[in-house]
Amino acid sequence: MSFTSEYFTINGIKSIDIGVNGCYLVRVGNSEINRQIIGGKSLNEEQIPYNDLPYLYRISKQPIEFDLQFSILDKEYSSDTLMELGKIFGGDKYIPFTSCDYPQVQFFVICTSIELITFGLHKGYFSCKLRTSAPYAFALTEISTFDFSDISSPTTFTLVNKSNVSDSLGNYYYIPEKILIDLKDTSTEILISNNSDNGREFKFTSLSLLESLTIDNKMGRITSSTGLSRLSNFNKNFLRLIYGTNNLVCFNKCILQFQSMFPVYI
Repeated sequence: MSFTSEYFTINGIKSIDIGVNGCYLVRVGNSEINRQIIGGKSLNEEQIPYNDLPYLYRISKQPIEFDLQFSILDKEYSSDTLMELGKIFGGDKYIPFTSCDYPQVQFFVICTSIELITFGLHKGYFSCKLRTSAPYAFALTEISTFDFSDISSPTTFTLVNKSNVSDSLGNYYYIPEKILIDLKDTSTEILISNNSDNGREFKFTSLSLLESLTIDNKMGRITSSTGLSRLSNFNKNFLRLIYGTNNLVCFNKCILQFQSMFPVYI
């Protein structure tokens, strides 16, 4: 993968803030720009006797990987600069990476190797291999908040599923990363119906007055301000969004917040 812009941000650190005079992407070798949009796929198939068409029973997806070449415009690379680069790229967990080519999306990367290619006196460029956490990129986190504290009847609101990544069955469903619910007034349950998904209902019953719930769909965790487990109060229908605009209905007084980070092929 190559980028046309010379600027990037990694783990919240802008490339222009690395070193004394900044760090900039460079292009080495061929002039063409190759960019991987979708990670590789391994097809698990079985050849059926006397049939020309194989039976596809599983696809294994590989994460996107790309090389990054960059140079620091300092007069020479000091030990402090090398220590700084080691701290930035030497970690053992995925960190966000954004190129100014595509500021609306981010990758979560681990550096698997880094080399200093020099031409004497520590001048040259760095080349590192980055492995992403997924076979696609992610849109930046979006937060949507709705205040239904004073509603007197079921109220419609909309959420948009911007992901163009399908599941293994070909469905373009998306479940928000996190949902925060604050019950208001005398509400002791929460019911949200998605009219765009055949009226599918997301529901908690027999809750406490003014209770707050956090549904962390990424971690598969439901947390209540009461400290009680609320799994038995849940109808087990996680709130999912179909591709595009979703028309939902809230039936109870509450404040809702949806945190989304859409997977995208771009």
